[in-house]
Amino acid sequence: MKPLEQRGLHSLTPETLLAVLNSMEDQIYVVDRDYRIRFMNWSLRRHMGDGEGALCHEFFGHDRDTCDECQHGMSSFEPERRREWTSPTTGRIYEVSVSPVHGPDGSIFRLHIMRDITERKDLEKALQEHSKSLEAKVQEQAQRLFRSERLSLLGEIAAGLAHELRTPLGAILTGVKLLEKEPVDPSRRVMILDLIKKETARLERKLAEFLQYAKGRLPGKKPTDVGRLLHDVAALLAADTSLTGRVRIRVEAALHRDLFPMDADLMKEVLINLGQNALQSLGGSGELLFEAKPIPEGLEILVRDNGPGIASGDMPHIFKPFFTRRAAGTGLGLAICKDIVEAHGGRITVSSLPHVHTTFRILLPR
Repeated sequence: MKPLEQRGLHSLTPETLLAVLNSMEDQIYVVDRDYRIRFMNWSLRRHMGDGEGALCHEFFGHDRDTCDECQHGMSSFEPERRREWTSPTTGRIYEVSVSPVHGPDGSIFRLHIMRDITERKDLEKALQEHSKSLEAKVQEQAQRLFRSERLSLLGEIAAGLAHELRTPLGAILTGVKLLEKEPVDPSRRVMILDLIKKETARLERKLAEFLQYAKGRLPGKKPTDVGRLLHDVAALLAADTSLTGRVRIRVEAALHRDLFPMDADLMKEVLINLGQNALQSLGGSGELLFEAKPIPEGLEILVRDNGPGIASGDMPHIFKPFFTRRAAGTGLGLAICKDIVEAHGGRITVSSLPHVHTTFRILLPR
């Protein structure tokens, strides 16, 4: 702002300046170094009465610390400060700007300009409440759409599930019928019981994965230490020595550095699933790498192994429910991974060069 001399205001008489101040809608007052109000314009008097000569904090009903902040918390030459103040008597909200004013005799005052922003604050509050309401409705619609899509998928995969359950159920039924025949050779009896146990476990596993896939849920995203998550998954997989064998599991992601919004439990499920698949493919030797790094769009997570890879003919089908090349597989693991990643708004892809690397790439938007 230009100094008074450059704007020609220095030529105004005190009466004219007083008339200007009293004509303003903003409420103006001046406080001296002793915290006493030395001037109030007409607008302020009209709304709050005459307070000239009174202590500022007593007249406005706020604590002394506020006055100390104005008087001593700011230097005599710094720019204006702004704060909000709510009148304890009227409940109206004001934006208060405070500026230092230098008198002709060297004295220093504080010029306060109060602007009533009650309507603006009410509008902001209404907009925030409306925004929350809209957010809740969008969330509700998303949940409804999510449930609708799940119901549609249930019909699609029910046929596949029936096919998957038929084989172990048939084996169990055959075993039971054989046991019902008398006499049964002891060694053959042990073999049949072992078969029934294995098929029962297989059946239980298929049902568990089916239920997990069928129920689904929208992720509850929270800031997550991605490096910690990857190290936890690697440690969990390494603990299963029967699966890991001599496979070297590495993690390339810094601990406690990158917090990223995600559902940590669901994403852990994805990484464990991908890691277990890789270890089964490696067959006890090789290398498995978990890597995470920020990208402009969000976050990239790689799960890479140097196993035999995926046949090119299988690539278009590996994320489809019930597609598997493993006799004991359910074909739901990668479908669940894809489901979880897409529920985060992300996508998962795979590339494979046999015996060089197979890489699952997860991209999550921020």
